[in-house]
Amino acid sequence: MEIKEDHKKLLKAMGLTEEDFKRFDGKEVTYEFDQEKGARLYDPYYATSYSEYIDVDGWSSWSSEQDTFMSNILEKAQAEASRKEAISPKATQEEITKAMQKKFGKKDEQSP
Repeated sequence: MEIKEDHKKLLKAMGLTEEDFKRFDGKEVTYEFDQEKGARLYDPYYATSYSEYIDVDGWSSWSSEQDTFMSNILEKAQAEASRKEAISPKATQEEITKAMQKKFGKKDEQSP
């Protein structure tokens, strides 16, 4: 699918890369352009590196909206996950093995 250079600039500003443009096939991954609203991406299966919200209809928001809703949420969630990981005790491989054996029982040596 051919993507105009002006449109590529808008799509890159949304976080897409040159590598992503190779995935544009006009069906599963495409975009549309509006003179006032800018560009928006159709990528219902997140085949590109676009990391913002894609609605259930498969379309992203318009580039002029500068939507960062998902980035804002993920940034805070990742920071909190990192904080909790840093203070959480780490189980050893032996502790994990024992817990798995306790939960699921020992494997019968004669079973295939």
